[in-house]
Amino acid sequence: MSLNGVWALEVASVYGWERISTAFWEKGRYLGGNANFYSQGNYKIKGKNVAISLNIIHHSGNATVFGEKQKKFSVEFSGKKKKNMISGHIYLKNAHSSVASYPTRFIRLADIVQK
Repeated sequence: MSLNGVWALEVASVYGWERISTAFWEKGRYLGGNANFYSQGNYKIKGKNVAISLNIIHHSGNATVFGEKQKKFSVEFSGKKKKNMISGHIYLKNAHSSVASYPTRFIRLADIVQK
């Protein structure tokens, strides 16, 4: 099963699901970003289980992740794929806050066009 494509990253908050990033997945490589952050890493799939390991760089703005203001940090995601959605939790590695994880989902938006 291929996960190659363009994905929306959404995190559950007190306001419901918030779209926080667009990600490009290709052959195990993950690239994503928004107005304040960019991320790079890798993903693995085994059956319906998906694992993602990311390094995130905060390049502008006053946004926080997991209640922390860091310029560089790492996260792990684990979840399950069902049709065009992957649902699970994202965890901040070496967190200084008491927030352990956030419910997270990825929604497939499009294929990556190959020439």
